[in-house]
Amino acid sequence: MELRHLRYFIAVAEELNFTKAAKKLHTAQPSLSQQIKDLEDYIGSTLLERNKRRVSLTKAGEVFLQQARLILENAEKAKKMARRAAQEQIVLTIGFVPSAEVKVLPEVIPIFRLAHPGAKVELISLFNPGQEEKLLQGDIDVAFMRPPIKSDSIDFKVILNEPLVVLMPANHRLRYCEKISVNDLQGENFITPDPTQSGVLQQIIENYFTEHNVVPNIIQTANNMLLILNMVSLNLGCAIVPFYITSIMTDAVICRPLSGYSPTIELIMAWRKDNTSELLLHLIDVVENKYLQE
Repeated sequence: MELRHLRYFIAVAEELNFTKAAKKLHTAQPSLSQQIKDLEDYIGSTLLERNKRRVSLTKAGEVFLQQARLILENAEKAKKMARRAAQEQIVLTIGFVPSAEVKVLPEVIPIFRLAHPGAKVELISLFNPGQEEKLLQGDIDVAFMRPPIKSDSIDFKVILNEPLVVLMPANHRLRYCEKISVNDLQGENFITPDPTQSGVLQQIIENYFTEHNVVPNIIQTANNMLLILNMVSLNLGCAIVPFYITSIMTDAVICRPLSGYSPTIELIMAWRKDNTSELLLHLIDVVENKYLQE
């Protein structure tokens, strides 16, 4: 028994007329009659009563019609699911924080696309805390994010360790200093990252000040680097930010390295351990070759 036998039977059962069913199926009536006979022989029961006047379903035919429809519905559903799975295999969804947008993606995506010209790459800008959850839910395949990773189901590699620098208004009193001492920041107006959005960045900054007994005057928190950049440019205060900010800052601000010990922040690449996508594995190779070769 094949699916075509079910389609032929359903057509006859719905039309209760071999001629109309054959026309609907774009086949010859004798061929259709033979297919129905073959089906009945296979099942071992008469499904349709037919005479010169009418065609009707037997009791067995009524039961078989219900099941035949379910089988065809499930077959169509299976086909759609298989096609969707095949399409998903050529899609790679990447979540990222701004640092990766500036420092990593422009270097690795072109290399990846050369190897997979037919693959669709979806890029999703996300706050750091949301990335781990979306990895676990399968909404993204890979995340370029800040630590920490809490779930044992996620693997990761550190790909960058960026120094933190001081961001100041262009007219700041310390603008002529080549490096900024942490003690110079005592009492300065400061804008800090929102701890609910920045991962470990705010904690690193807080620990740095605490270790040096420096107490800045924190006037506001900001939930993204662009807002911090804009607030500093408006002369509202200074900020400590990852070095990548120098790639997007305007003439209204200046950046200076910290003297002595300078804190750093990691950028990691993370993915679910059970994700065996070939696209993901190749992207991991690209990133490793670009950033992790000694």
